[in-house]
Amino acid sequence: MNRPSMTAQRHLAAFLCADVAGYTRLMASDERATLRLLAAHREVTDREIVQHGGRIANTAGDSILAEFPSAPDAVQCALTIQERIAAINDAVPEERRILFRIGVHVGEAMVRGGDLFGNGVNVAARLQSLALPGTICLSASAYEYVRRLVPLDIEDLGPQRVKNLDEPIQALLVHPAAPHPAKAIPLVHSHFEFHLIRRVHLLCMQALSEIGETAGLTGIDVPALASIIDEPGLNPHRLAERLGIKPAAGQRCATRLAQRGLIRRSRSSDRRLWALNATPAGVETRLRLRAAVRTAQDRILAPLSESERSLLKGLLVRVIEASAGRTSGERKEPHRLRSGHDRPDR
Repeated sequence: MNRPSMTAQRHLAAFLCADVAGYTRLMASDERATLRLLAAHREVTDREIVQHGGRIANTAGDSILAEFPSAPDAVQCALTIQERIAAINDAVPEERRILFRIGVHVGEAMVRGGDLFGNGVNVAARLQSLALPGTICLSASAYEYVRRLVPLDIEDLGPQRVKNLDEPIQALLVHPAAPHPAKAIPLVHSHFEFHLIRRVHLLCMQALSEIGETAGLTGIDVPALASIIDEPGLNPHRLAERLGIKPAAGQRCATRLAQRGLIRRSRSSDRRLWALNATPAGVETRLRLRAAVRTAQDRILAPLSESERSLLKGLLVRVIEASAGRTSGERKEPHRLRSGHDRPDR
């Protein structure tokens, strides 16, 4: 039986090394909120690395090591990551912001079993330690590949002596473009909670639509599938009630999920309504999408601390339960008025 070779293979590549500045302090201050915000940032970093043609070789807690076939791809990826994270952080209190330091170097490294190691990786790691939070530090070799191709705001740090390297390395600090200022909330919206809640609902639905598209679903189909798994055998009217949509929309939602093979419909005991149950494919799809929903939720709520999120959740539950109670009473009232002697005068 042939075993795969574990011989290290040498090759030239551009290496990106990133870690979170002040990670220990952030974790000590609010561990759960830090982990949630880091997960939202990692969604950005991982997506950008893949979109720029890179490969993530190693990740450990707050650090990332990736390789790229070209220096321009690595540097452009680093710039995009810093700019997108700065935009997210713009709404986060300064003491809770997660900032990456990134180093980029072009050199030789070895690959064994998918892992990267060697002098090229070591230099990228040392450059990352020289970067300021929110910036990128390039080696002279990386800069030579990109200086005519990628516009950069450069600060020459000169030769730098770093740990475990005999020779000093020429380091150049890159300052990403400042994030665009967030659009101000219209004055009329800021005076009415109703408008603010509507805008948050829009953010949530946009996120659900993006998640649903990955499975060929609409945005509302994602929570619909979760509701059917949470309450097996519910009917379309009950589904609509749980989702806060009209019964006809609940019927259409059930039809779409059935057509995708994610649920099956059978007649309920009273033969008047369909009973909805998830198929194995539906359960698998829900599990796959659940992580994406959690990440999107963390991204939207990134400006809030853990205690603020808990408070918000409690307030929303109170509003929803109070509204459900009023709606239930309104539905029952006409039936009481139409019965017997309580019928209103004509």
